[in-house]
Amino acid sequence: MLEDVRSTYNHIRVTEFGTTRTMYFVGDNGVQYIESRIDRSHPTSLDLDYTRTMMAGFLFNPRPKRLLMLGVGGGQMSNYLHARFPELEIDAVDIDPEVIRLAIKYFGVPADDPRYRTHVADARVFVERAEPEVRWDMIMLDAFRGVFVPYHLKTAEFYQACLNRLAPGGVVVANLHNITRMYPHDRQTLAAVFPQRYSFVSEGGNQTTFVASAAQARVGPYALRRGAREVQPRFDMDMSGLAARYYYRTDWETDYEVLHDDFKPEELERAASRHNETCIRNCRYKP
Repeated sequence: MLEDVRSTYNHIRVTEFGTTRTMYFVGDNGVQYIESRIDRSHPTSLDLDYTRTMMAGFLFNPRPKRLLMLGVGGGQMSNYLHARFPELEIDAVDIDPEVIRLAIKYFGVPADDPRYRTHVADARVFVERAEPEVRWDMIMLDAFRGVFVPYHLKTAEFYQACLNRLAPGGVVVANLHNITRMYPHDRQTLAAVFPQRYSFVSEGGNQTTFVASAAQARVGPYALRRGAREVQPRFDMDMSGLAARYYYRTDWETDYEVLHDDFKPEELERAASRHNETCIRNCRYKP
């Protein structure tokens, strides 16, 4: 055990076994959920299969200039991209200052880098309160707390706020647990907002990377393969193999309701505080 911390938002545990260092979020029932993991013998590679699948966004936008990461954890994905895309500016946002502190201390997130900026903020508030001219080429959604995402980060209004912040050609990339009860709601809600939507299954099969854009034209499988070939020199993983994990089937029931905010726009900060708390103690939905 390297450190065990109870913050305002999380019970965080950092462990090391051999060359593997892991950040866990610990639930009230004592169950440990892997938040981030690195193999220190291969520190510049992605250790968790879902993080490799999240790279599917680069099949659509292989040369992003600005990236917004919502949910830092140990910084596994943002560290990886920071090293491989030297022209990329990263804004990494987490509501928990202890998460960011531990990510800097144990996982190599830089404390002072002008193109890798960490922000302690609620993800929804950060997106909606950003300067009007700010646009990102890629927005990655991975603000999990164990198996939960706070409700105000799952609604059509939140996804619309992300869509409004995309630069031309930009994409939103979301990590979804496809075996939970919330998955049909997630898919219905995302489908209600984004004109173009693509799904990639993780290597383990229980997580889906969802890529969405505002483009009018749909990207076909041959274009995905071209994107994989273009971006392959940046990665140490098989991007053509990732492109092959694209699937078109409907793997959810389509009669589920679209999720909407249960608050007025002017109540955002108070509602965010409420949802960040209820998803720890008494979440309004269950996985």
